[in-house]
Amino acid sequence: MDNHNQETFVILLGQVQPDLRRYIYSLCHNMGDTEDIFQETSLALWRKFETYDKSQPFLNWSFRFAYYEVMKFREKSKKRQLLSEETLKLLSEECQKSQDIKKEHERFLSDCVTKLASDEQELVNMRYSQKMTVVKMNQHFGETGKKIYRALERIRFKLYACIDNKLESEGLK
Repeated sequence: MDNHNQETFVILLGQVQPDLRRYIYSLCHNMGDTEDIFQETSLALWRKFETYDKSQPFLNWSFRFAYYEVMKFREKSKKRQLLSEETLKLLSEECQKSQDIKKEHERFLSDCVTKLASDEQELVNMRYSQKMTVVKMNQHFGETGKKIYRALERIRFKLYACIDNKLESEGLK
């Protein structure tokens, strides 16, 4: 594997690592086992990275490897299995569906933020992109009290309603 592919792999794995760990944990319910399976999954992904179709989401590709690594781990494990293979398969499918729904919510959220007034977008940017505390935002605007807090609360309700409408209009609700 050349340097560019190595760098691409490391970046992609770093981006999906939290979701991939949660997925593995949802299938085995043990943090120690999750870490072992995550390491094996990472190695398998590394070995097969040349076969990765870059037009597909890396996370979905990773989920397939993780599922098989969980199955291999279960076969090797001497521990009593709490969940049947069929139940694990159902959990795997549900986890992948929830990941897809999460992506839709993120897409809808981005679209909804662009529909906010510019001053509301600025507050959202300061709070969530710049990770400013409400106290620092109050200082920035020379405010006291809960004016910024209430404004953020109103914005959250607007965003929630906007996302809810989009989910309903696309038949996802």
